[in-house]
Amino acid sequence: MLDIAPTLRTWTTEGRRVAVATLVAVHGSAPRAVGAALAVDDTGRVVGSISGGCVEGALVAECEEVLAGGPTRRRTYAAGDWLEPGLMCGGTIEVLVCDVASLDEEQWHQVERAAGGRSATLTLAGTSLSAHRPPELVVVGAVEFAVALCALAARAGFAVTVLDHRATFATKERFPDATAVVVSDLADWCAERTWSPDDAVCVLGHDLERDTAVLASALEGGAGYVGAMGSRATHEQRVRALEGVDVARLRSPIGLDLGGSSPEHTAVAILAEVLAVRHGGSAQPLSATTGPIHQASAGRGRS
Repeated sequence: MLDIAPTLRTWTTEGRRVAVATLVAVHGSAPRAVGAALAVDDTGRVVGSISGGCVEGALVAECEEVLAGGPTRRRTYAAGDWLEPGLMCGGTIEVLVCDVASLDEEQWHQVERAAGGRSATLTLAGTSLSAHRPPELVVVGAVEFAVALCALAARAGFAVTVLDHRATFATKERFPDATAVVVSDLADWCAERTWSPDDAVCVLGHDLERDTAVLASALEGGAGYVGAMGSRATHEQRVRALEGVDVARLRSPIGLDLGGSSPEHTAVAILAEVLAVRHGGSAQPLSATTGPIHQASAGRGRS
């Protein structure tokens, strides 16, 4: 429920009645983790997803029944056949469907916290659901590739900070999806920065001296992903400039080899690598791998 908290707040502020289906248990392989939610309001609007499409139609009907006065209910969906809703991935999920009006004051407080981008913990049907501040992606260099990457990463749930020393290029108008657009000397900004393993840093600029300060700060400070755009010759220059810094984690040239070269295609290649590193993925085609498709994640065991 917490993953769609901003929409829930908006709809209830509008005076709409809302029913929510929340994933509270996963057994085996399933496309979404515990806490995923789908909501339906009394005008028929739908937001969110539980299974990526397998059981959404059935859950919308369940939500509509709750909105019509039906009781809170818990539903189980397993691998179905052609005549009933079920999961194509073969697992089993349990979903709680309730009217948000049934939430008590503390539960609704946690939804409000999540809607405001703060950490929150909601207990629902004996299951603890957590929401954390979104991971941050720092994009260095307000170039066209950065515009595409910012838009894509924001849609993927990152809080994006765009950093450049040039005020002409680093503007909110060019980066409407960014959480923050910062015009600053890069070394000065990094000196005030504390990095965490949840942070990703993508250096897309073309200023070796300034970029080096960011890369050194992020690598030594423990950012989870550090990548830099440029040719292999540029990479060798960077390595020499970073003498004394452990560059084993530096992803340079940045991104996966997807074959595209436009800003949009390059953004996909970069974000794909960021996600692979963040989630421990192999970055291999699923058709070339074996074992479970859906890896373990917070809130559920390995599927």
